[in-house]
Amino acid sequence: NEGSYLKANNKYLIQKCSQQKGGEYAITGGHTTSGNTSFEQAIIETKEELNLNINPNKLQFLGSHIIGKHAMFDVFLYEDNSLTNLNFTLQPEEVESVYWLTKSEFEDLIKQNLVRKSSIEHYNKFIKDNK
Repeated sequence: NEGSYLKANNKYLIQKCSQQKGGEYAITGGHTTSGNTSFEQAIIETKEELNLNINPNKLQFLGSHIIGKHAMFDVFLYEDNSLTNLNFTLQPEEVESVYWLTKSEFEDLIKQNLVRKSSIEHYNKFIKDNK
């Protein structure tokens, strides 16, 4: 599995998942498919879910994270201030809407129990205490 934080102007792109995917808020990501590295999958998922071609040279590996007994995630950060000027074409079966949120705004969603568990754990491990 992999997850990617997209960051621009000190805000993070958080997506509201489609109802068929649970309707929770989460970061961009998915399951790594056979033959792909998690790095390659992060690029693929960003293209599929947001119709965004990201520059692989700007994709930063933050680390690996194990959730539960069997789920391992590689987490990435993609920072580009020009992203806030884009209109994303969302994959409707995956993503209902997207929002640029500050850490504080994202933490408010977490407190309201509206965020997917894996995204909360990634946030707490890699983003919360970093600039």
